[in-house]
Amino acid sequence: MSFIRSKEIPPRSGNWYDYEVESVRTGPKVSQRIIRYVGKSGGGRVSGMGVSMAKAHSESQTDSPAMNQPLAVDDARIHKMKTPAKQIASAMGMYYGGMSLDAIQQQFKQDYGLEMSESNYWNWVKRFTKEAIRQSKDFRPNVGDTWVADETYMKLGKRKVYFWDIIDADTRYLLATHVSFTRGSKDAKELMRLAEERAGKTPKVIITDKLASYISGIEDAYGADARHVQGGPFKFLETGESTALIERFHNTLELRTRVFRKYKDIGSIRLLTGGWLVNYNFFKQHEGVGDIPPAQAMNKVVPFKDWNDVVRPKGAPDVDYQVSLHRRTSVGKGSPVLDATLTPMPEPTGSSA
Repeated sequence: MSFIRSKEIPPRSGNWYDYEVESVRTGPKVSQRIIRYVGKSGGGRVSGMGVSMAKAHSESQTDSPAMNQPLAVDDARIHKMKTPAKQIASAMGMYYGGMSLDAIQQQFKQDYGLEMSESNYWNWVKRFTKEAIRQSKDFRPNVGDTWVADETYMKLGKRKVYFWDIIDADTRYLLATHVSFTRGSKDAKELMRLAEERAGKTPKVIITDKLASYISGIEDAYGADARHVQGGPFKFLETGESTALIERFHNTLELRTRVFRKYKDIGSIRLLTGGWLVNYNFFKQHEGVGDIPPAQAMNKVVPFKDWNDVVRPKGAPDVDYQVSLHRRTSVGKGSPVLDATLTPMPEPTGSSA
């Protein structure tokens, strides 16, 4: 059974888009899969399940007067760019939300009357992906001591490109992604190095599947500082329980593959991997941490709240945000749902850690 659901892209932008989705059951878990993009919602309307979710999200973002003040007017522009910054930010949110460039092109033609080639949108993606990576490079997440690593692949011509991912089991924060054409111990070691560099520490436990490359890769990277636990693709050996964490993460990776599939060069894929990591950690809501992004769930300072803070118009300040978390009292059953209030810091800091 399918139904129409609306999403606000980017969050708190006032731009709502309708998607046809269907419910997919995997064991005891029920997830939603996008079937097709319908079009822009009229007047911020939301149908089906989206009504209560949008209302609750809107209520959760009005606690702070500072959050109600727009960073700039809707037609504010980037230096030497004709398109308003807010529209470019919307395009970035659409792209990393799974829309193809040609779909975004058609949507902008319909909504704004823009007649631009697909390469223009690709130039936006490249430019502001690099900016998002730059703004988040000094962020130091507060993560736990158990990390979970796994690898997937996609075809690039006749070759396979491997994506090595490592996430923190407590916070769902994606610590690092390594992209390679090979699947050896050097790649596993590089993934561990990147994760340690981001976290500023080594884990006590690393959980992986039975790929032999992890054995020497983890040993070379961490020595005896981390205990390596190997099992089946979705098993913790200590408990024998299925890890919904990895299963949900793999469902999310299907979205990444959709975004990357049309590119035929490893340089573009590596750039987009960095942008996808930013979107995953800072902008995408996660059920496992209270339906907010992992970076916000740490209740600390973050470098941005959405793509509007990455695509800053001329003269707009580069500010960090203090996060305050509140449990949503209207949700009495099931996993807790959190509301995050993001308050601009009075003065920009040199580091968002």
